[in-house]
Amino acid sequence: MESKGKDTKELRNKKFLCEVAFLCDITSHLNALNLQLQGRGRIITDMYAIVRAFKTKLRLWETQMLQEDMSHFPRCQTMKEQVAATVFPTTQFAEKLGILGAEFTWRFADFEAQKSRFELLSNPFTADVESTRSNLQMELIELQCSDTLKAKYESVGAAEFPRFIPNTMPQMRSQAAQTLSMFGSTYLCEQLFSLMKINKTSHRNRLTDEHLHSILRISSSQSLTPDIDELVSKMRHQASGSDQ
Repeated sequence: MESKGKDTKELRNKKFLCEVAFLCDITSHLNALNLQLQGRGRIITDMYAIVRAFKTKLRLWETQMLQEDMSHFPRCQTMKEQVAATVFPTTQFAEKLGILGAEFTWRFADFEAQKSRFELLSNPFTADVESTRSNLQMELIELQCSDTLKAKYESVGAAEFPRFIPNTMPQMRSQAAQTLSMFGSTYLCEQLFSLMKINKTSHRNRLTDEHLHSILRISSSQSLTPDIDELVSKMRHQASGSDQ
């Protein structure tokens, strides 16, 4: 910048450099959070746990910042060692962390509203029956008293367990299906938008709403594979003249 005649006085301002260091550190934490929320195989309860953990981290970082503990902010620690203690604005940064925590609480308020529903999916065997909706209570008690279902839950995990809930518990099955159908990450949302853009073009004017629904259903199913043998068996054999 100096070789091009640009003003570089801010790059010599110690307070400004401290702010840049803080911005780099907090952005690094946010990037790590973003990566945790992406990819296939994520369900909404996983997202809920990750966001809750990050909100708890923010509260810890705010407290540590006020105590001038930079354990989780390495760039801030480096700058703090280079400048006087009175220059490094720990109080200002702690306030920023508090604001960020409040922003997360506001933006993810819907998660808190669905907390009891998520608990029924993530671990139905520890869910509080009395706080559960009345139409689920009887089935939930039967579920929690079944050692067989508990052993199956421990072996397959929360994401796969709803498949093994018996038909005698229709309300629990429906509740689990509704929760699992929530988009666990923006990955799946972006995938659907991309497929919509690819398939809904002027070159595919014979594409009906039913076709599009089937395409999106297959693409959004994260573990669905076609049964080729069954599909072939249902096809009508076309005999050629030589075969006859």
